[in-house]
Amino acid sequence: MAENASMRTGHLVVRYHAPWRRRTFAVGMVLGLIVLVFGVFEWGRYSSGFSKVAEMQHRGELTATIERLEKENETLRQAVASAELARDVDRKAYADVEKNLADLQAQVLKHREELTFYRGIVSPEDGIGGLRIQRFQILPGAGDQQYRLRLVLVQSMRQDAFVSGSVNVEIEGVQDNKPLQLALSQAVREANDHSQLPFKFRYFQNIEQDIVLPSGFEPRAVNIEVRTAKLAPVRESYPWQVQSES
Repeated sequence: MAENASMRTGHLVVRYHAPWRRRTFAVGMVLGLIVLVFGVFEWGRYSSGFSKVAEMQHRGELTATIERLEKENETLRQAVASAELARDVDRKAYADVEKNLADLQAQVLKHREELTFYRGIVSPEDGIGGLRIQRFQILPGAGDQQYRLRLVLVQSMRQDAFVSGSVNVEIEGVQDNKPLQLALSQAVREANDHSQLPFKFRYFQNIEQDIVLPSGFEPRAVNIEVRTAKLAPVRESYPWQVQSES
């Protein structure tokens, strides 16, 4: 039946409408207009030198470049991490070498001191083979005003006989702004007589004695006298210098 067809029945006119056709036609017009606009837009870009294929190819190249740079960046990060690890290892190894070197130097110094000590027994530098004080040390004790006196007596191997006697120790200092000479018996805790330290040896002997100084007493020097029955007394004075244990 044709659009807007009519049928007469007496004086009444009946007409039939088809609205879907109008809608279809309108949609088609809109789509055609969109296609036309897009075609004009693409034609304009093409005429100005733009190519969709070239754009996609260029985008693909850029994507590949980004992936390559990301891989190279990751490789560089790994190389930096490896270099930092190697640097840390080298630093630790260098620190270990320095520590070992310091230990070896300390051992060499200790051996030199021991060598000098034994040379002094075998062949004294001054050529005198009598009794002498080879070494004197003041070491820190367990508490305040507590110390340990360490004394090494030697005699040359030229003297093959035993030597015996005693060591007298006197500590000079200041207390209450007044000079004071402190005897060894005044600086020990034991009730026994420690006014003198006995010794008997052939070549050398190490003598040690713990002392406790009175409160407020400031030591300045230590006077030592070594006496024997046959030899002349040996007297030495040492400044009060506390050393570390070696």
